[in-house]
Amino acid sequence: MGGALLLMVLTAAGSLKAAGANDTGLHPASLFFESAGRKIRADRYSPVGARSHRTVIVLHGAGGMLFDGPSMRRVARALAENGDTVYLLHYFNRTGTIGALDSTMQSHYVEWLETVRDGIVWAHGREENGARPIGIYGYSLGGFLAIAAASDNPLVGAVTEQAGGIWNSQEKRVGKMPPVLMVHGLEDKRVPVEKYAKALLRVLRERGGHVETEFVPGEGHVFSEAAMALVRPKVAKFFARLR
Repeated sequence: MGGALLLMVLTAAGSLKAAGANDTGLHPASLFFESAGRKIRADRYSPVGARSHRTVIVLHGAGGMLFDGPSMRRVARALAENGDTVYLLHYFNRTGTIGALDSTMQSHYVEWLETVRDGIVWAHGREENGARPIGIYGYSLGGFLAIAAASDNPLVGAVTEQAGGIWNSQEKRVGKMPPVLMVHGLEDKRVPVEKYAKALLRVLRERGGHVETEFVPGEGHVFSEAAMALVRPKVAKFFARLR
């Protein structure tokens, strides 16, 4: 995977472009858990209206919260407005990272994966979750982490990965999977559909798991706000199957 700096610039541009959209609404509470002795922040978005009793973790991409934050907050709010309890995980806290280049992703990937797994255990064990399997939404780097963290993990009941795939094309990272929704822009040059999405789709089907696809024409790695406004309800509907 090359050109992570370009990814960060594009993500920043996408976030700034979307900033004109309505970004008011729910105000999360900052909670914390530990991973390898490090304090990890998780922004909790409380369910709005009738509570669904579902829990969903949201994972940002290589742009971190600085660049990906606005878009990830809108995803979290959309899920909370559907009645879900949502945790936006600051997994970069583990390594003190702000934005990740390719070399940073390669050197810290295992630590971040451990952090996400610790976050899953923490969120799953919270009293409000009632020991139910949880959902994970991950964008870009977060999508790669979501797939790996959900593999052979009975605590995870569903995954939406957007612009992600199988880390370093290592198919052994994908074992038994819960239902997966794949969201990709057909014009994605950063994580190309042919190389990443179709490879993941093939492996998921070989594993016999349930998989749905939302491949969007005309969209690249950073979706327009108009496209995300259509994607977010589909993600919420997908997670609504969690029981």
